Amino acid sequence: MRKTILFISLFFTALVFAETSSTISISQIQGSGNQSPYVGQTVTTEGVVTAKFIGSGMINGFFLQDKVGDNNPATSDGIFVYLTDANQISVGDDILLTGRVSEYYGRTQIQADNITIRRKNAKVEPTKLSYEELTGNWERYEGMLVEIQQTLWVDNNYNLDRYGELELRDFRKQIPTNLAFPRTEEYSTIVKKNGKSPIYLDDAYTGSYKTPAVFADEYGTRRTGEKVEKLLGVVDYANSKYVIYPVSEVEFFGNPRRRTHNDIGDYNLKVAGFNLEYYLTSPNSSSMGPSTQLELERQHTKIVDAMIAIDADIYGLLEIEQGQKALTKLTAAMNSATGSVRYAYIDDGTSINGTYTKAAYIYRTDKVTPHMGLRNINNPSPINRKKLQAFTLKSNGERFIFSLNHFKAKSGCENASGADADQSDGQSCFNATRVAEAKAVISAINGAKAYYADEDVLVMGDLNAYAKEDPIREFINVGYVDLLHQFHADSAYSYVYRGEAGYLDHAIANESMARQITGVTAFHINADELTSYGYDGVNYLPDMFRCSDHDPIVVGISLGNDVNTLSMTFDERVKVFPTVTSDLINISQADGGYIQIFSLNGIKLYENSIDSDSFSLSLKSELGLVSGAYIVRLLGENRMVRRIVFVK
Repeated sequence: MRKTILFISLFFTALVFAETSSTISISQIQGSGNQSPYVGQTVTTEGVVTAKFIGSGMINGFFLQDKVGDNNPATSDGIFVYLTDANQISVGDDILLTGRVSEYYGRTQIQADNITIRRKNAKVEPTKLSYEELTGNWERYEGMLVEIQQTLWVDNNYNLDRYGELELRDFRKQIPTNLAFPRTEEYSTIVKKNGKSPIYLDDAYTGSYKTPAVFADEYGTRRTGEKVEKLLGVVDYANSKYVIYPVSEVEFFGNPRRRTHNDIGDYNLKVAGFNLEYYLTSPNSSSMGPSTQLELERQHTKIVDAMIAIDADIYGLLEIEQGQKALTKLTAAMNSATGSVRYAYIDDGTSINGTYTKAAYIYRTDKVTPHMGLRNINNPSPINRKKLQAFTLKSNGERFIFSLNHFKAKSGCENASGADADQSDGQSCFNATRVAEAKAVISAINGAKAYYADEDVLVMGDLNAYAKEDPIREFINVGYVDLLHQFHADSAYSYVYRGEAGYLDHAIANESMARQITGVTAFHINADELTSYGYDGVNYLPDMFRCSDHDPIVVGISLGNDVNTLSMTFDERVKVFPTVTSDLINISQADGGYIQIFSLNGIKLYENSIDSDSFSLSLKSELGLVSGAYIVRLLGENRMVRRIVFVK
């Protein structure tokens, strides 16, 4: 009966009411504080409907905004109107309404009693805001239609399945110690920046586990690292936080799912490091690894699919069950999937002891041959998680040492004490143990070079330390190269923890090995994915996506060839050609350096900076040099290159 009265009032009455009643503006109802000054009162107001969310499980109501606004930066011009049945109300309606004002768990709203539609197809322009303007004063924009001007990144998708919610920021949030050394001013700046309020993109449903998720892609997911341009929506306060409900379909772009990893150059050997997140052959009753036979087989299916997609010549595997049973199962599956007998594993002789997972190697017998025996580094513990093995490339007889490691985790801090206790510097607990492990690996490598009769070393694995943390600095301080940083700078990541991206999984090479690296990449099949797509998740699919919580790291090597100019010194990589020319000379790999040209008797004729890796100079037409011999000197990185150039 109440609905009948409402809609009779909507269409056939209230004209006299509209003409005679005194209206209160939306901004007056909102007020300048967190609560409306009109709570508990019945008011009449007017505005244009900007968004409508009515239906089963939705917030049930619409947003109304003043057409003009009051230009008061302390008050909002929009408000939520609660109404469970408003089929006759449409976005763009210019309406007059009366209703009772309330604060519903922090949201200022009106429960409508009488509504008059005065005009159709009215329009309210969205308020164009920066990310900082919105997140710095949410209350000012509660209920309003807004458009965010910057590109926004999805940096947390944890609640997409359950609550239809994504966290967005105007930057990709990263682990502070992945970018800055602990306790530095830069580190503190990143911590503060990461602590800023995100924009919660919400689906306007009050229930949970809506299927399919509103913001999902064709695979039913939405990955962190994707982006949104010019987000348009209305601001609301729900579940103790401010959210945005989009008023049109949100178009995401960037960071798509791919079945092939990014380019790693012109290599003759491909090596991968891969944390399998407790690959087991028997169900485990604890929270670590598959707990049922079904989960075991699902995990196996996903891992094999990932390894086939990586297509490495050598796999360094972590968190794989002790003993040889798990290695036997994986190797057999790889051979079956490829219709071959090419894959084999290094039998390390370990049984079920110590921590129940280890580091291990699987390799292609048609590409490489293990050289000498495997070496374990078990001091400090955990045992069977730091190993050395040399491999020889069959095609040219070249060799390198593959150091595979899984350092002590950052978890279990309640058991840490002394130097291993969390020092509140961003490195978490057991950092001292990880530093000791790094030193032990470096020492073992130095001793193993003679045993394996080779100097080239590639260190890979889950070191449970981010790029700027102490264990990684141990390697850098003795001349090793962080390959992920070298090739990808601050954009590299392999792991996402509470919305912050960074890399615990490393590829680190000594100087001679670094020169042979053609490329390195994290294969982003896991860290950006929803956990529900894992082997124990409700959205499980028999593919590689979310087969682990870590992304595999893939390295391209041109073994036996110095190809990585990034690892060469200035004088090693710079080239000047031709040295006999009628006019033009070319200079490569000297970006950031300086060029000087002298006559043979030492008079400086020209000097300039070099701003590209491919620099050309016309000696006659630009510099006016005559035929003869000249000294070309290139300066950079505290080194000098000197060449004699003959101008014909």
